[in-house]
Amino acid sequence: MAESEQIAEERIEQALDSQTTALDLSGLELTILPETIGQLKKLQVLRAVKNNLTVLPKSLFQLKELQGLYIWANRLTELPAAIGELDQLEELDVSKNRLGALPESIGRLNRLWGLYAQGNELRELPESIGQLRQLQRLYLSENQLSALPDSVGQIRSLREIYLHGNDQLGIPREILGARWEKVSKSGATPADAKRVLRYYFLARGGSWPLNEAKLILIGRGGVGKTCIVNRLVRNVFEDTSKTQGISIMQWPIRLKGEEDVRLHVWDFGGQEIMHATHQFFLTERSLYLLVLSGRQGGEDAEAEYWLQLIESFAGDSPVIVVLNKISEHPFDLNRRALQGKYPAIREFIRVDCKDGTGTDYLRGAIHRETDLLKDLRTAFPASWVAIKDRLSNMAEKGDNYIGFERYRELCAELGEKDPEAQEALAGYLHSLGIALNYKDDPRLYDMHVLSPHWVTNGIYKILNWPELVDRKGVLRLRDLAAVLDSKAYPAAKHVFLLDLMKKFEVCFEFPDDPERRYLLPELLGKDEPPVTGEFDPAECLNFEYDYNILPEGLLPRFIVRTHPLSEGKARWRTGVVLEFESNRALVKADVRDRKTFVSVTGPPAGRRRLLAVIRSDLERIHADIKKLQVTEMVPVLGRKDSVVPYAELMVFEKSGIWKIPRVFGGEVVQLDVRKLLDGVDIEGSRRREAEPEQRAEGARVFISYSHRDETLRGELETHLKLLQRQGTISVWQDRKITAGTEWKGQIDKNLESAQIIVLLVSANFIASDYCYDTEMKVALRRHEQRTAHVVPIILRKVDNWESTEFGKLQALPTGGKPVTLWADRDSAWADVAKGIREVAAEGRP
Repeated sequence: MAESEQIAEERIEQALDSQTTALDLSGLELTILPETIGQLKKLQVLRAVKNNLTVLPKSLFQLKELQGLYIWANRLTELPAAIGELDQLEELDVSKNRLGALPESIGRLNRLWGLYAQGNELRELPESIGQLRQLQRLYLSENQLSALPDSVGQIRSLREIYLHGNDQLGIPREILGARWEKVSKSGATPADAKRVLRYYFLARGGSWPLNEAKLILIGRGGVGKTCIVNRLVRNVFEDTSKTQGISIMQWPIRLKGEEDVRLHVWDFGGQEIMHATHQFFLTERSLYLLVLSGRQGGEDAEAEYWLQLIESFAGDSPVIVVLNKISEHPFDLNRRALQGKYPAIREFIRVDCKDGTGTDYLRGAIHRETDLLKDLRTAFPASWVAIKDRLSNMAEKGDNYIGFERYRELCAELGEKDPEAQEALAGYLHSLGIALNYKDDPRLYDMHVLSPHWVTNGIYKILNWPELVDRKGVLRLRDLAAVLDSKAYPAAKHVFLLDLMKKFEVCFEFPDDPERRYLLPELLGKDEPPVTGEFDPAECLNFEYDYNILPEGLLPRFIVRTHPLSEGKARWRTGVVLEFESNRALVKADVRDRKTFVSVTGPPAGRRRLLAVIRSDLERIHADIKKLQVTEMVPVLGRKDSVVPYAELMVFEKSGIWKIPRVFGGEVVQLDVRKLLDGVDIEGSRRREAEPEQRAEGARVFISYSHRDETLRGELETHLKLLQRQGTISVWQDRKITAGTEWKGQIDKNLESAQIIVLLVSANFIASDYCYDTEMKVALRRHEQRTAHVVPIILRKVDNWESTEFGKLQALPTGGKPVTLWADRDSAWADVAKGIREVAAEGRP
C-alpha cells in the first residue's frame, strides 16, 4: 500500500473511532479514495482536494448524510451517475478536473445550493440542471460550453452564475461581470444571475453585431493628441489649445469587408492633476493610442509610465505607440525592449500632423486593429438596437441626461418592456460609454447620462478651478455656481456631480458641515508636515508596499477611504496621519521610488489592529487596478532599510520552515518567520491568505442607514474591517441611502441574501422613508422568518426607540447606549464589533 493511501486509511479509521462528521484527505497525492470511506455513515463534509483522483469509489455514494463534497483540483474525467444518490448534498465542488459532462442524475440533488465546476472541459449541461430548485451559485467559468439548456433559466433561486471563458456563448464581459476570484478575494459585487441569463436567451432569439468600440488617446499635455484626432477624423491640421478634461467625438469608419463601424474617440487631457481620474474611464474593449513627443526628453521612461497605466486599468487592450511631431523634434524609443515588456503594443508609428507625415499609415493601422478587436462584433439583441440608436441621437442633439423613468418609458416605446432587460441594457450601454448610469448607487440612481462628455467635462472643470489650489482642495457646494456653466449644469445637478466624485473616491464631504464642504485630496499641498518626524521607524510597527507603477491618485483615494480616521490630523497630497483606538499611523507614498510606507505608533496591543485597517483599505484600492503589481514587504526589526517579502514568509510558514538566513552587514542572520508574520498580522487573518480558494465567506452583512449618518457609518465600517480580514463577516454592499429615496418597490438583492442586517438607528434613520418603511420592514420580515439576524445599533439619542417595531430586538452598544454618548467612541464601536462577532458566530438564525 502506498504511503498516501496508508495515511488516508489511518484518517478514516480515526474518523470512525471519533464519529467525526468532517474528514479532510487533501493534498495526499491520492489516485483513489479507499473503499472504507463508505463506513463513515455520519460523515457530512468530505474534502479531498489537490490529489490525483481519476475515479470515485462506489462506497462514496453510500454516505447518505453528506452535505459538502469538495474534490476540486484532481484528474476526474467523469462524475458517476450515482452522485444523484447523495440527496442531502448542499455543496458540490468539482472544479479544476477534466470533466467533459455532468450526469443527468445531478438534477436529483434537490438540496444543492452551490455547484462549482469551473476549469473543466464541459461542452454542455444536462437539461436536468433546471430541477435544482435550491441552487444559488453556479460556477462554470473556463469550460467549453457553446450553449445553455433552457432549463437553467427556470432556476428562480439562482443568484450568482460565472460563465467567463466560455467564448462560444457570446456573452459580453460587461454582462458577465466580475470573475469569482475578484468577488471572493476583494469583495467585488457579482453579476446578477438572472440578468446574465436574460441577456443570453434574448440574444439567442435574434441579434446584430454591435460594431462599436472606443479609441482612447492618452499622453502628457502638449504632445499633440487633439491634432492627431483632427488629422484622423477630418484630415485637417489645427494647432489647438490644451484639452481640459476629455474631448469625445464619433468617428464612423468602414473596414475592409465594407463593414461600417463607429469609433467613440476619447481624447484625454494630459495635465497631471487629471491623471488620477483618467483611470475611471480607461476601459477594456478599447484601442489605445499612446502619443509621445521628443520635446521633453526621457521618452522611454514616459512610454513606460503610460504603458503601465494602460496595462493596469485596461488589461491586454491593444496599443499603438505614436511618435508625434517627428519632423520638429526627431526621436525614437527602445522598441524591442518595450514590446518585450508590454506585448499589447501592436506597432510604433512616426507621424507629424503639421505636414501629414505618417497619418495615412496611422489611420490604416487603426482600421486594422479595430477589425481585430475581440468584442467588436459582440451579439447585440435586436430589440436593443433601436434603443441604443435613439439614445445616441438624443445625445448628438444636445440632450445631456434623462431621468431613469423616462429611459424606461423610451425602452417600452421601442419594444423592450421588461424592467430587468431594461436595466441590463442600461448597464451595457454604460460600459460602452454610450449612455452612463450609476443605478447601483441610490444617490445617482435617477440620472441616465446620455453624454459622457457632460460628466467628464463637469468633473474636470471642478478639478481645474484655479481657486481650489489656493484653498488646498476645499470646495463648497455653492462654489459650483461659479465653476460650471449654469445652462449645461443647473444647480439641481451639482450634488449629482459631487456624489459621482465621491463614488469615484475623488472627494469626501466634511461631516456635519452646514456649508456642505468637500475635500479633494488631489489638490492638497505637496509639502510633508513636521508631524512626520514624530514617527521614528525604530520605535514603530512598519510595513511597506512596492509597486511596478504607483498610480497618480492612489494616496488621495486612500485619504478619501480613511477620512474618518484622519479628522483633525495632517493630510497632504502623498500622505496622511491616522488615529484609531489610541494608536497613530503615518501612511505616505514615495512616487519616485514607487513605494508606500506605513508606520504605526502607540500602545503595542493595538498597533496590528490599525495596520490591519490600513492594509484592508489599500488592498481594496489595489484590487481595483487589474494588473497592478504590488509586493508587500515586512521590515526586519533592528535592521534599517531591510525588508522581506510578505508572500515569501507565507510560503516558508506553509512549508514548515521557521528560520531563514539573510545577510545583513556582512553577516548571516537567522530570521524568525513566525515572529515576523505575527508582528504584522491580526489573529485569524493569515489563515485566510494561506488557502484563498478555501476561504469561508463569512456571514454576509447588510447595513441600512441614512445618508446623513454617513460619517458614523464610516466609523462602524472601519471597525468591521477587522472582522472582515479575519473572515468572520463580509459586508456585501456599501449603500449610501439618501433620506426619502424611493426605488419603485425594488427590493435590493443584497438585503434579501444577507445573514446579518444592521440598522443604524437615529432620528435621521426613522425619518427616512426608504430606511424605515422599506429596508427595515424587509429586515424584520426576514428576522421573523428566521432567515436573518437583525441588529439595531443606536447611533444617537432617539426618544422612545424601544417602542418602534425593532425595539424588541437586542440593540448595540451594550444596554442600547447611543454611540455618540460614549466618552470614548472607539470603545463604543469595539463593543458593537464584539456584538456582531458573537452574532456571526451563532451562524444561521
